[in-house]
Amino acid sequence: MKGATFVDLDGTLLTANSMHIFMRRLPSLLLKRRAPGAALKALCRIIMRYFRAIDHRNMKWNLTKIARKHLLETDWESLAHIMASTINPLVKDLVDSRRKLGCSTYIATAAIEEYALPLCNLLGYDGVIATKFSDEIENYEEMKGYAKHDNIEHFLSSEHLRLESFITDHTDDIPTASAYPGLTIVVNPTQKIADQFREVGVTRYLLE
Repeated sequence: MKGATFVDLDGTLLTANSMHIFMRRLPSLLLKRRAPGAALKALCRIIMRYFRAIDHRNMKWNLTKIARKHLLETDWESLAHIMASTINPLVKDLVDSRRKLGCSTYIATAAIEEYALPLCNLLGYDGVIATKFSDEIENYEEMKGYAKHDNIEHFLSSEHLRLESFITDHTDDIPTASAYPGLTIVVNPTQKIADQFREVGVTRYLLE
């Protein structure tokens, strides 16, 4: 079976947070698309999140809904290029080394599919497992924790792949790390995070 490498996005493949980039750029992109009302609505959601009037999931869903209605494919590609400028070269080298060994490479992230996919295409990776938009917020599931684990397991089975490595920086990914402790690599963990991963058997780290 062909090997597959899955790499988390924010804080792992990217040194930046992709949602923060999206939040900062979205109002100006909406103005560029002559949608001032949508830009104001997006700003309101961002401000509400800043003051904790709504949770992160609610803001994320609302911003994605606004962006999907007004942004063009070129806008999503522009966001992907900005995000690519924050790539962690050590992580990219690690992923590239797996590709040279013949592994397929995938981004597995809680970030939204709308910009994760063009970023994947820009990097030449094989695909993404990311948060998919749903028309109803009640059905909106972020791709993290057990949801990410279950989707990776299903993908491996359906594509007849074996996991070669799973690269992350976040304790949200402990469910997947627990299933594959010997194949998980944690990027730049704090002592507290390293201890949490060590509790499930993970001892491999990528340190700058």
